[in-house]
Amino acid sequence: MDIYAFLVGESPEVQKYLVENYGEIPRFRGVRFMKVQEVNTEVSDEEKDAEELMFDKYCGQDVIYIHTRCGNCGDKDYEDEETNYVYCGGKEWEESLSDLFLDHITEEFDKTYCTHYFKAVINEDYNQIINLLLTDE
Repeated sequence: MDIYAFLVGESPEVQKYLVENYGEIPRFRGVRFMKVQEVNTEVSDEEKDAEELMFDKYCGQDVIYIHTRCGNCGDKDYEDEETNYVYCGGKEWEESLSDLFLDHITEEFDKTYCTHYFKAVINEDYNQIINLLLTDE
């Protein structure tokens, strides 16, 4: 569970932006705005896991990281109807936003969680959120 993403996701401005642009997010747990995130340079790429590498790939870009409880449950693939990803609506939600969807990855430590990456919908609300996040840091 990403506590930072959870806290950002609780903001009314962020909730409004998400609902208007990404619809009802299944089993929502948080959000990060990758435009304000930085690559972790304290660890080499060889030492990073797949989750960290994917995170780094989108740092500084107009990309939204949405954390859900829609992982593939580890030993199952993303098509298995018993996974949180299919059963709880993650697959259907991503498909409904196929024009914005970039990638997803199941959390390493708890495979019931998943991080989904989407292109940001750049509008006045997005720009306001980015400005708020930059001034809070």
